[in-house]
Formats: sequence, C-alpha cells, structure tokens
Amino acid sequence: MEKIVFFEDRDFQGKSYDCKGDSADLHGYIRRCNSVRVEGGWWVLYERNNFMGYQYIVGPGEYNDYRRWMGFNDCVRSCRIIKSVKGPYKLKLFDRPNFAGQSLELTDNMKSVQDKWLRQEVQSCKVLGGCWVFFEHPNYCGRQYLLEKGDYSHHSDWGALKANVGSIRRIMQL
Repeated sequence: MEKIVFFEDRDFQGKSYDCKGDSADLHGYIRRCNSVRVEGGWWVLYERNNFMGYQYIVGPGEYNDYRRWMGFNDCVRSCRIIKSVKGPYKLKLFDRPNFAGQSLELTDNMKSVQDKWLRQEVQSCKVLGGCWVFFEHPNYCGRQYLLEKGDYSHHSDWGALKANVGSIRRIMQL
C-alpha cells in the first residue's frame, strides 16, 4: 500500500499526518514538515499548495530531517504519488527548444551531464519511458524536477526557471 507520513518536528516527532491517497493538500493538517516516513511508493513533495514550488522526490524509507530529502526549508504543502516508475527507461535531451538541435539519448543515470553532453543546458526533452529526475547541479544536488512520460518542449514545461541540468536520475521501482 502506498503511504507517506508527515511530521512537524525532526526525528518523527510532533503532530503528524498520514496520506494514503494518491495526492494531498497538507494545508490545515500540519504547519511545517521536518521529517517524513515513506511506507510505500515514490512521492513528489511540493513546497506550495496546489502542487507548486520546489519539488522533492522521495522513495520508501525514513527521512528524519528535511535536509535528508534535500529540502531547502521545512515547508511542504502538497504531495502526490508518482505512478510511472516502471521501465524501460529512455530519455532524449535536446540543446534547443521544441526538440531541435543536437540530441543525446539516455537509458541510465548521469552523475554529471557535462561529462557526456558538453553543455550546461537542456532546452527540451522527450521522456520515452520510465520516470526521471533532473537535478540543477552535478552529483544529484540542487533543485529537483520530476519528468514523467511525455514531451517537454521548453525547460519551463518541467517547472524550471533556467535550463541548467547538472545530473539526471531514473526513479526505480523497489
């Protein structure tokens, strides 16, 4: 069963809220979020209501402090389950908007995009299979952006203000 539990304080203390559905708006249930226990499935947490703001992708496990999921602060206002975590995994990057210019096809994680791409920017992409996370910096650091199967003709389509992509990771079913 897919379930996530949010706690107001670190180390799973304080007021808590269980989410067993496929999405939730946390406003009114908890004021802040300092720890999370994921008991099933992969989830995307959002800093703001209505699935807006910074995104944080969490899988099964315990996160006793918001920094464990690379949170910028203790603010989580909405969440949803990620349904498309099965492979096969295939992603195509483009150096221009609207799927133009040079491209690179991926089927596995990239700790540093610049090692193979020779660019700091991904302007558009096609997720042909699986579910992926773009990280703003190499080594899976910085802002996170969830990309599910589909076409993203511009970096703003995946919620980024800039086209910088430093690393890319597949979301694997456990």
